[in-house]
Amino acid sequence: MRRMILRQQMICEFLDSCNEKLKQEPDNINIIRIRGILYNLAEKYDKAITDFERIIDTMPSDASAYYLKSDCHFNKGEFDLAKRDYMRALKLQFETKITDSSIENAVILDQQDLKDIEKVLEYEKNQAIINYLPSIIEEGD
Repeated sequence: MRRMILRQQMICEFLDSCNEKLKQEPDNINIIRIRGILYNLAEKYDKAITDFERIIDTMPSDASAYYLKSDCHFNKGEFDLAKRDYMRALKLQFETKITDSSIENAVILDQQDLKDIEKVLEYEKNQAIINYLPSIIEEGD
């Protein structure tokens, strides 16, 4: 229980730091991404989705933003939206010939498919944390 409280406090402190930095640099994509990740970790999925949508609006070929947004939808139980963003991320990441209609019509067949997608989303979220969170920690020192 204590670890959970400390984790939440740490997330809140990092969120405060991101919000302060965004006052100075409102269009800094890296800070927006970090804040989105932190909102996701704090289970504030709608706010995280808004941040990831800002990234997508600015950088529509950013597969990571689609994965992170998909993770938020997945955690909210919005599996169709999660699937759509997940498929878009795959299309961007692997430059495959996935068509827009196949994105819309992709079917999640069973629980194992969901578990496999969840593993990929967790991996992508962890990669984003590793890649972007250290910069906010270093700047705070």
